[in-house]
Amino acid sequence: MIIIVGILWVGNREQVKNIDGDKEKSLHVGVIIPLTGQAVYYGEQAQKGIELAKEQLNAKYANVEITLHYEDSLYTPKGGVDAYQALKNKTPLDAVITLASPVSLAIQPLAAADGILQMAVATTSGKYSSPDDLSFRTIPTIDVQTKLLADFIQIRNFKKVGMLYLNNDFGVSAKDRLKENISPQTVTKEELFTLEQTDFRTQLTKLKQASPDAVFLTGTAGHYSNIIKQAAEIGLKTQFLSISSTEDPVLVRNAGDVANGIIYSYYDINEENPTAKTFIDSYKEKYGTLPDGYAAEGYEALRLITTAFHNCGYDKGCTKSYLKDISLAPSIFGSVTFDENGDISYEFTLKTVKNGQFVRYE
Repeated sequence: MIIIVGILWVGNREQVKNIDGDKEKSLHVGVIIPLTGQAVYYGEQAQKGIELAKEQLNAKYANVEITLHYEDSLYTPKGGVDAYQALKNKTPLDAVITLASPVSLAIQPLAAADGILQMAVATTSGKYSSPDDLSFRTIPTIDVQTKLLADFIQIRNFKKVGMLYLNNDFGVSAKDRLKENISPQTVTKEELFTLEQTDFRTQLTKLKQASPDAVFLTGTAGHYSNIIKQAAEIGLKTQFLSISSTEDPVLVRNAGDVANGIIYSYYDINEENPTAKTFIDSYKEKYGTLPDGYAAEGYEALRLITTAFHNCGYDKGCTKSYLKDISLAPSIFGSVTFDENGDISYEFTLKTVKNGQFVRYE
């Protein structure tokens, strides 16, 4: 998830491979994101970032012709696999951008077998970490977010924490990692739900009986809006905690005032970071609004792929080494480095909903 300006610093050396004299190369990137359903906002935002990056990269790398091929993942493993196969049947792919842990994990072995570079966004499951292959991601594992929330739980001295989570790789991994970061005695009740579920009263009633100081939610903002409204209806008064999927306008649009007060972990996009400011300014100029983390991840994903392609062409061995060697490179999220698993780490912060707005938690 690196923004490259002029020269990319790899470790402590400059690495620039001049291929401007080569004939034009076509870079075909499949983009498998939710374009309908519960997670559509995340997909739409990532798409905006990707399209902005494409405009800038087309101007920067005249010898690389970028073609994007979109397919709807439906936010399900099967939908992701079907989308991947549909793309493969239509055009040779050089790389694929995937969004969400369940989708990225389902596609990962297929892309690996086909020798296709995979750049995952909004994919936090630890299961995605895989050494010595062509899979990378633009977001840290869920550990960064759950450790931040665990610290908050300790500071607030919450003695009883309930958990209400989506039964997929994203929801389960977040729930499990938070449990590992807090005292086992703290977790008072766990309840799961399905992707299509809209009525959570049964689970919430069981949680209410456990009298939790806080309830940790994982899922989509569409789920959260129903959960918070229904919790209010049955008289469950507690502190709701969640992660980055919270920041979606559907939450405040559907939940109204009861959304106020939820606390969640989120990407730390700081305008004092020159790279972030450049991105924010260009995004505002194109779309007329401020970007969010999903847009930033999509933007960085395509820039990473294209920069690697510019330097390595169709040589996948070079691509893998090139990306793995990236160290302390400037990005929207600060200086980042890929580890042996293609993972990166950067800071998150706590945010909340106040007067219907997503703001930093103070």
